[in-house]
Amino acid sequence: NNNSNIRTYQGITYDITDPKYQGLSKNALKRLLKDEVWNATRDQRNKFQKEKKKRKSAERRKLIQEGVIPPPPPKRARTEIEPSPVRVVVDCSFTSYMHDTEVKSLQAQLVRCHSANRAGLHPMQITVTSFDDALKHAFEKKTPTFTNWKNIEFSTEPYLEKFDTSKLVYLSADSDNVVRELEDDKVYIIGGIVDKNRHKGLCQKKATDQGIATAALPIGEYLQMASRKVLTVNHVYEIMIKWLETRDWEKAFLEIIPGRKLKDSKLIGEEEEEEED
Repeated sequence: NNNSNIRTYQGITYDITDPKYQGLSKNALKRLLKDEVWNATRDQRNKFQKEKKKRKSAERRKLIQEGVIPPPPPKRARTEIEPSPVRVVVDCSFTSYMHDTEVKSLQAQLVRCHSANRAGLHPMQITVTSFDDALKHAFEKKTPTFTNWKNIEFSTEPYLEKFDTSKLVYLSADSDNVVRELEDDKVYIIGGIVDKNRHKGLCQKKATDQGIATAALPIGEYLQMASRKVLTVNHVYEIMIKWLETRDWEKAFLEIIPGRKLKDSKLIGEEEEEEED
């Protein structure tokens, strides 16, 4: 009886004899079905989110009209915004070193890079290289509109196939060289790896093996960090965007590095003054 092969899972029916379900472990089958439920309910979810957004906007407008909350600050005039010729690569070739949750975390960090780029006075051109299926899947699930983003390219190719090696600078906390200023003709690579403390020196080693220049942001010259000077992908990117705006590393670090990392840190200048007292 064919009916005995039909199963239901969270509102969808499936046939267990379908080849795509064959040979899967219980967990793998559950994951596949979860994805199918997610895809089947996408339109419904989008509709719900749109309506929710509409309601929230209407409530907000009402509160602004009644003087309960202040109106939003005026948007920056487009004329103030001047794109920077500096280019940034996020090297995403490390997903095999990462757990599933870390791949999702990397996706969220790339979303923040895009947001910082949109809000910045001098947006840079971002190229996400070695963009593999694991990361693509995370994007399709969380932010399917990523294919329409401006100033950001997602490429399955490694950066060596896209850029002139002499222009590449791999940013690494383990480098002996220090970035003094972001140069217009350079392409700065940020390692797209989430738990850098578990894989120390990975980016530095990769760049050295490929004969690519490396450099560290000058954090150590302005701040004595309590923990190892490793920042998330989006923090590195936000610091760069902030530097292009202010041309002041100290300002950029203090504004972007999260408070918990700064908690036991000291400003280098202050420390010198203490010693002189």
